[in-house]
Amino acid sequence: MTKNRVPIPSDLSAEVMFSSDRTCCVCRERGKATQIHHIDEDPSNNKLENLSLLCLECHNDTQLKGGVGRKLNAPLVIKYRDEWMERVSERRKIADERAVSRQVGDVSISQQIETQVSRPHLPVELKDPPMDYINSLPEFKQALLSQAQPKWDTGLTATMVQANYDYIDSLTGVLVTLSNYYSPAQFGEQSAQKYFSEIISSRFQWHRTISEPHGPGTGGTIVNVTVGGSVMSDLEKMVEDMVMALVDYDDSFDWRGWPKRWRGNKI
Repeated sequence: MTKNRVPIPSDLSAEVMFSSDRTCCVCRERGKATQIHHIDEDPSNNKLENLSLLCLECHNDTQLKGGVGRKLNAPLVIKYRDEWMERVSERRKIADERAVSRQVGDVSISQQIETQVSRPHLPVELKDPPMDYINSLPEFKQALLSQAQPKWDTGLTATMVQANYDYIDSLTGVLVTLSNYYSPAQFGEQSAQKYFSEIISSRFQWHRTISEPHGPGTGGTIVNVTVGGSVMSDLEKMVEDMVMALVDYDDSFDWRGWPKRWRGNKI
């Protein structure tokens, strides 16, 4: 008997997408088209524990029936999903900690942000942009690139892709940190982390789309490397744009020198 399909509530759908970083929990290749999969194959069971995010190819692997052909059964999808969501959460935590672990004056950026988050009931009082932190970002970027360079030098696709992802995560942490000096109203009703997750996902999708004009999967595995590189450039520009907007007309800021330092710090 055909089971009735019940639309997934938008807030639940958004939670699944965010928790999985809008990325298939099985192949974990960013930028691929995805859909929410009902693990027990009951489209009316919209409980969170019954939902996972899969790309179209991996979702197809759950539809094979019988024999040894079926590559993804329910227990296996659950294992992939739980491990991936835990990894995404830990990855974001590390990236955020790395991005905010800069000391500014007597109070670190992380302490300032913690104070703002822990007292959400108080009126929002925007702080002046942390100039010491901003001025340290080109050197922070250089350190990230230095860490990534040995992985890029291996020429191994999987290793290079992971280096790209690590760098992108760190830049995302910087964007989230800088967002604390913007009005929360700029990000609508969602957190800055979710806001940037959506933007970055769309950039992955865009660059993957234009990199494979003959269709998904036609560009080979190197597409994962080139797409990641393009997204890295996008995020570098986003950080620069946020910084330049935040400093506004601060005469103490090196308007000419900082952008050159930021753009030029490439290996």
